[in-house]
Amino acid sequence: MSKEHAHAASAGRLSPVRRTGPYDRGMLSPDLTEAVLSKLGLSERPALDRAGLDEIYRAWCRRVPFDNLVKRIHLGGGSPAPIPNGPPDAFFASWLAHGTGGTCWPSAGGLHALLVELGFDARRGSAAMFDNLYGPIHTHGTTLVRVDGVDYWVDSSMLTDVALPLVPHAPTRHDDPVSPVWAEPVDDLWRVWWTSAANGEEIGCLLLADDVTSAHYLARYEASRDLSPFNAAVYANRNVDDARITIAVGQRFERRPDGITSAPLGDDRDRVLIEEFGYSDAIVAQIPADDPKDPGSTFS
Repeated sequence: MSKEHAHAASAGRLSPVRRTGPYDRGMLSPDLTEAVLSKLGLSERPALDRAGLDEIYRAWCRRVPFDNLVKRIHLGGGSPAPIPNGPPDAFFASWLAHGTGGTCWPSAGGLHALLVELGFDARRGSAAMFDNLYGPIHTHGTTLVRVDGVDYWVDSSMLTDVALPLVPHAPTRHDDPVSPVWAEPVDDLWRVWWTSAANGEEIGCLLLADDVTSAHYLARYEASRDLSPFNAAVYANRNVDDARITIAVGQRFERRPDGITSAPLGDDRDRVLIEEFGYSDAIVAQIPADDPKDPGSTFS
């Protein structure tokens, strides 16, 4: 960890803000839940233990991409209405119909709602991505699950395939050649370190609140329409066996254990999104061309 990161970890300005609102469950209907489990490739509901949590999270990481397609289409059309995939039922309806995921707020909200519906003790987390650069600003939604008295970080953006345990006063890590992740305690919460799929750089994400409301998620999602790296160009990220594939800045990145390769998309963008990511022809046809303006923020 760099001196800058170490300084950020100990700075008093990072005092956590906990429980910003009452716990609300945001349950999904039984029919929607079964449809989601079927598309995740699960014939039965997972057991409510660590193995079951890893099963459902790994299925999520392999079947639900992190992307901005719905957001990019909505903002590109200039509509002042709320971004349509914010609520969990709308998030899953779009995924079932078109294969779309979402940025952190809608995808974490969807994962939280699914886990709660399945019976897990899950909470919505709110965090600061790149907190060492931008400070303790609520820019990232994540999901926390308690199993047998232990909290686990399951993140719909990082897509690390396994649940990361959060141990008080001790670091934890999952060493993986494609998706390494580790956590360090900061006061009574944690900072999670993960790596960019495009260039392998280490990214810090500081948990600020470990039990927020659905209203908090929807408000932060709407706030991101004014300032976000996911507003002006297509971004998509998915896991496959031994690799992570990322579409960003007009490039296709592929991270494997032996390194990261990249190639320009050019006129091949739509084919890659449909054939490699599994998006519907109908949704891909709606994506506007990338806007060359600099998005310039960490809001997602």
